[in-house]
Amino acid sequence: MGTTSIEVESVPTLNQPLDNLVSASAVAVSLDGKLVAAVNPDSNSVTVVDTDTLEVLAEIPVGDDPRTLAIAPDSQRAVVANNSSATVSLVDLIHLAVVAEYLVGPMPYGIVTDSVRAFVTEFALGNVSVIDLATGKLLARIPVNPFPSGLALSGNGQSLYVTHLFTGQVTFIDTQTFTVKDIASTGANTNLSQFIALAPDGGKAYLPQTRSNVTNTALLFDTTVFPVVNVLDLEKLKLLVRERITLDTADEPVNLPFSVALSPDGSTLYLANAGSDDVSVIDLASNRGLAHIAVGANPRGIAITPDGARVFVNNVLDGTLSVIDTATHTVTDTVTLTEIPLAAPILLGKQIFNSAKEPLLTTDNWISCATCHFDGTMDARTWLGFPDGPRNTPSLLGVAQTLPIHWSGDFDELQDVEITIREIQFGEGLIPGEPHDSLGPPHGGLSAELDALAAYMATIQIPPSPYTSDQAAIGLGQAVFTALGCDTCPPPPPNPGAP
Repeated sequence: MGTTSIEVESVPTLNQPLDNLVSASAVAVSLDGKLVAAVNPDSNSVTVVDTDTLEVLAEIPVGDDPRTLAIAPDSQRAVVANNSSATVSLVDLIHLAVVAEYLVGPMPYGIVTDSVRAFVTEFALGNVSVIDLATGKLLARIPVNPFPSGLALSGNGQSLYVTHLFTGQVTFIDTQTFTVKDIASTGANTNLSQFIALAPDGGKAYLPQTRSNVTNTALLFDTTVFPVVNVLDLEKLKLLVRERITLDTADEPVNLPFSVALSPDGSTLYLANAGSDDVSVIDLASNRGLAHIAVGANPRGIAITPDGARVFVNNVLDGTLSVIDTATHTVTDTVTLTEIPLAAPILLGKQIFNSAKEPLLTTDNWISCATCHFDGTMDARTWLGFPDGPRNTPSLLGVAQTLPIHWSGDFDELQDVEITIREIQFGEGLIPGEPHDSLGPPHGGLSAELDALAAYMATIQIPPSPYTSDQAAIGLGQAVFTALGCDTCPPPPPNPGAP
């Protein structure tokens, strides 16, 4: 695959080689083991905690919707990817303040640093940007395959690994030449691949993912999606199928495997499951579970101390940090990171949307709304087993303005997702009794939890187009639109499903 890069100035060099592996994550522990930092997406902040005392040192405002961060090897700075504001925040961990903010491409997701440069995935346009942290200058913008998300940097800082959300591909980039050297596959049906962690010896990569069984024509809760951790040989860039961790058998059924941390000796894997609100502890010698630990709402980040004694889990939808003792596999402390500034019904609805709580929302913690609509989007799949025929999963961006929903137009209110919870997720549902026909009496007002879910869905907005900066193309498109008479067509009726 050929690439181009934009050179702005000479590439800075590292003062010393790295001696650690870095992954973009919602939580990170400094290399000296003194600090833990966690993103708070809904609060637009980062919280820094003393690892010894568990004292909150500061909650630091950053850009909008911070998704991941990384702490520099010097333990003095952190970089933060702000998804909605398309910026990177540089945080001074000594003075506990943002010292710089740099513009990047739309929807940055993953970020890592070698202390000199920051590498950022630009999800919307399919690039990886490289920024000089001293000046904020763009060193390169590297085109990659669509929807780049997670990042991991090798111990010597020379190899960068990029995940792609909907395909399970992993792109290998040479950080000295800013070129794509190879692309690996973790399977055609792998999905929701937004995190990658490297083994301590640098030989393997671990990727929490969800496998989509789209050709299944008999959709049951446990034959639709499968939670896994795939393992990649980094020397050969080949999937190690026999080392794949199939979580429902290795541990127990979980939803949305999201982030992993490895013990310093590489023998144990700690996995945060964002949908089932728990952590799986896996012995990598046998691929069997050692423990299953309940944590807070929507754990999207997990990190381990350099001595391997404690694990920290960022529960982004209740604003807490779970502290796990690795000797006893128990939660010993819970630290409040932030007060989430969402209205109570919206926060409850967002928690429900991202949850696979049984028995109300699914069976055996298997499926959540977010399984197919990650962050309100879609899963880029066509499912063959729906009763009304093959269906592409629709995006829920702006869904409140596009009723009725579904390709068949059979949901005329957001609360009709009660039917989805029962028929697709195999949950007992949020309302008492049997649901109505989707085009019959309303489900709204029958359950506070269902109304909260609908209220949250109504807040999911369409992000700004990543192409609005190309005014020449926009002007040309407008001219063609007018020249072809497209502007003479009558507007649609208020209800798109009306005749």
